[in-house]
Amino acid sequence: MLPVSRRELLKIGLAAGTGLALNPGYASTTPTFEMPPPQFTLSANIETLFPREMPRGQRIHRIAEFGLKAFSFWSVSEEDAEAMLKAQQATGLACGSIAGSGRIGWTTGLTKTGYLQDYLDIITENCEVARRFGAPNLVIFAGAVQKDISWERQYRQIISGFREAGDIAQDYRVYLCLEPLNPVESPEMSVLSAREGFRIIEEVHHPHVKLDFDMYHLQLGEGNLINNLKEGLSKGWIQFVEIGDVPGRKEPGTGEVNYQNIFNVLREAGYDGYVGMEHGSSSTPEHAMRVVQEVAGFVP
Repeated sequence: MLPVSRRELLKIGLAAGTGLALNPGYASTTPTFEMPPPQFTLSANIETLFPREMPRGQRIHRIAEFGLKAFSFWSVSEEDAEAMLKAQQATGLACGSIAGSGRIGWTTGLTKTGYLQDYLDIITENCEVARRFGAPNLVIFAGAVQKDISWERQYRQIISGFREAGDIAQDYRVYLCLEPLNPVESPEMSVLSAREGFRIIEEVHHPHVKLDFDMYHLQLGEGNLINNLKEGLSKGWIQFVEIGDVPGRKEPGTGEVNYQNIFNVLREAGYDGYVGMEHGSSSTPEHAMRVVQEVAGFVP
């Protein structure tokens, strides 16, 4: 019998334990040459990985116990913030990202005329949250499409609004990361592809306004993940990367995206930012975290 590597045993065990077939392309696309080690940091999203009833501070401790170095979250109450900050201090975890544009980013955003100051106020408010947690990345949205306003006007408002918001972010030494959503689940939103996002980032041309390359949304909406990822990284448009398989938004290996190749691209490019694990689990949080560590190249 040929020897079986630890990675292959893990794949066999995961598939058997969950009843889900892992992407068969993982084994066949692993390069024969030695890949450079990962320079990026995995950041587990406490909103999507853990049960809602679990205290947030406990989630941070669980992430640290499993060997990850960072966590992400969306929004937080003052009561939860205190518990999370204590857990962060106790574990030494970094905070990879938070949500930046609040509910406004999903509605009026920068697309509805007359709401710019409201948008800038919520950006400022969340920059303060980011400062408390030491988070470098704020994930933002541009707003929903306004049916009573010409798209040309909405687009110009997005560009000028992001420039002003970028100045605020620069003062706080953080990045605003525009996340394109997808037309399957959020057809009402104004930015629904990497190509649209790249165009906006290029035109805004602000050092603190970049793209959040969320694989889940971009696979649902346009595909072509690797080509777009390579281009966005090479041109400096991408600041933050998020993962989640399609369909289901679970951990890599439960859907159609070949995450082995995705992580190979990040390693070859020397990407040294955060990779947000904004997904659930087909089994347990520990299962999902272990799978990502394996596929990303952190566990031999």
